[in-house]
Amino acid sequence: MLLISDASRVFSLPGFPFYAFHKYWTEPTEAVIQPYLNFRDRYNVPIWLGEFGENTETWIRQFVKVVEKDEVGWAFWPYKKMDSGSSFVSWPKPPYWDEIVAFGKVPDNTGGTEKRISVPPNLEHARAAFSGLLDRIELRACTINHKLR
Repeated sequence: MLLISDASRVFSLPGFPFYAFHKYWTEPTEAVIQPYLNFRDRYNVPIWLGEFGENTETWIRQFVKVVEKDEVGWAFWPYKKMDSGSSFVSWPKPPYWDEIVAFGKVPDNTGGTEKRISVPPNLEHARAAFSGLLDRIELRACTINHKLR
């Protein structure tokens, strides 16, 4: 297995090797992916940007142009996020979602167990929040961010 970074690996499907890598919080320039382009050219294998994102709309737009110019396949991670302008697809936060998030932030270590047990979200609110999430993450209910393409 050849490695360029911890999150990079050579994969092989039957008769079809390719190289996958991830990129986060770098400059959106060709120089950033040049080592992978060199690898592709040296070994004559396709390369795949298996994950990138978690940045601004401007950065995402610029980086997509760079990788597509160099014919690098890519997948955005995650392509769909709640209440986000920096994602290809987004959905609005469901009612009571903030209660779920607040509960998730309560420490669950040994010292925090009693506090965690004493502050669970209201059961009906939790059901409504997760039911709302399931309804809103369906692509038909999401908003596509056309600014990213």
